[in-house]
Amino acid sequence: MTEVYDSSLVIRNIAIATDFSPWSDRAMRHALFVAHKFGAVLHFIHTVRRSEFAFVPDLMVQLDELAERDGENLMSVLHAAHCLDGIQHHYWNLHGECSEVFGRFLSDQKIDLLVLGTRGRTGISKLLLGSIAEEISKCVSTPVLAVGPASRDATCQLEVRNVLFAADLSMGSSAALPYVLTAARTWGAKIDILCLSENSTCQHFTEGFNRKIDILAASKQDLSVQYHIQPGAASTTVLHFAQRNKADLIILGLDHRGSRFGGFSLYEIVRQSTCPVLGICSEVR
Repeated sequence: MTEVYDSSLVIRNIAIATDFSPWSDRAMRHALFVAHKFGAVLHFIHTVRRSEFAFVPDLMVQLDELAERDGENLMSVLHAAHCLDGIQHHYWNLHGECSEVFGRFLSDQKIDLLVLGTRGRTGISKLLLGSIAEEISKCVSTPVLAVGPASRDATCQLEVRNVLFAADLSMGSSAALPYVLTAARTWGAKIDILCLSENSTCQHFTEGFNRKIDILAASKQDLSVQYHIQPGAASTTVLHFAQRNKADLIILGLDHRGSRFGGFSLYEIVRQSTCPVLGICSEVR
């Protein structure tokens, strides 16, 4: 029986989470670039977690006013710099916990990609200072593009020459394939598929992936794909490989039901990576 895989990938709506800090500004530049590249609608979202102010409820009124003011200032700065030229956009102030706010918002607005910065102050605040990034990735099915503190800045001339696809034997790996191919085709990038395994099963795994790529791409003539098998701790191995091979984008297939090799720590990889990290979830638990 012939296997069929869906290679269609359309990005119509992108959400960028901002707390108006330099860290979220760095992520915002990536969101602007991707929105331009795909002609997508860009949604700016600022969130205040009310649980952080449960003992000082009077502060909420002030925070709401500050959020409105800071949002208006951000939009004014971006318009003045012509960053939003040609981009349809919306600004949203949201209230609630990440697990509640993000899932509902992403579903209601049909968001295809969520972009996150790595350090913040208030509101969406401790976004990636701790485990909140992983919390978000586990409660939403939307792909998450996370930009860490060590990541290179995005510009209108951003080039993605090398895409690292870190794969284990989870369903998340297969779910990420259309994104790997889209990145490669969009920028003409080389694909490195890093298989994390300590046993012979990986040979069968790479053969299966090779077949899936052939089906998805129809022809490999315009794709440069190399397979690499490396044992070791998943997150550390990915980071070392990305640095050694000068990856411009890391793509992870995340399966919340568990990986046969212990899985990746999205937070650890994002925190140390010098390039953006795209996490694709196979399902939400």
